[in-house]
Amino acid sequence: MSTKTGQIHGREAFIANISSRLGRRAPSSTPPERPFKGAPDFYRQIEKTTDEKIDLFIQSWTALTGKVLVVDEKDAKESIGAWLKEVAAEQGVTQASRWEHAGLIELGLDEALAEAGVTVVPWKEGDTEEPEASTAAGSAGGDSNWAKRSELLKRTERCQLGMIWPDYAIANTSTLVLQCTPERGRSVSLLTGILFAIFRADQLVYRMGEAFGGITQGKTDGSQYASSLNLITGPSRSADIENDLTIGIHGPGKVYAVIIK
Repeated sequence: MSTKTGQIHGREAFIANISSRLGRRAPSSTPPERPFKGAPDFYRQIEKTTDEKIDLFIQSWTALTGKVLVVDEKDAKESIGAWLKEVAAEQGVTQASRWEHAGLIELGLDEALAEAGVTVVPWKEGDTEEPEASTAAGSAGGDSNWAKRSELLKRTERCQLGMIWPDYAIANTSTLVLQCTPERGRSVSLLTGILFAIFRADQLVYRMGEAFGGITQGKTDGSQYASSLNLITGPSRSADIENDLTIGIHGPGKVYAVIIK
């Protein structure tokens, strides 16, 4: 019997085998009913106050080994700078990458890290000046693949900590929602071993659908969307077929979040 590419063989037998294992005499001839499209109404109707959403985010984020700092807006610059320096000292950070985001710049985090002896690499296309501490990857300079990478990407790969400002934070799963732009490279949240995220309390939503609704609002064409959308829920976790869990393989292994009220 000839076989064509994309042709399925043995489908009925495969489904019949699954049906028998489920204790059914034969596969159902009608598809299952789908009374809901998307989230059911009772879930859509759940409303939480800002403080409740903050508590939910903290509960889930810390359960995943993340750490959270909640600060009042009037104390944000001093408190976040102090905590960031503390984290850098504890984790041995010498270089940090940062989104070119107005909120991060206004907090003066570059100055705070400079006081701790940490060099900051902003994600800023066209900025090719080498930081003073960039010699850490000298042994990799001879690799052909490394040489082909953009200078900005090579500098980010040398950083131990990445600072971002997500578009949304989802309270009930403690998920950060990041849209990629030329000033907000996804590499900052993927290549560094430590993620340091800052956002305002009014960016917290309860459901994932609310975040997606905000992202899609007003867009009528695919070209209006970011090139990538990253959803980050705690540190990177990877497991093989034997369920051996490893932290920090496909992203940061340590995560910190700051909520500004």
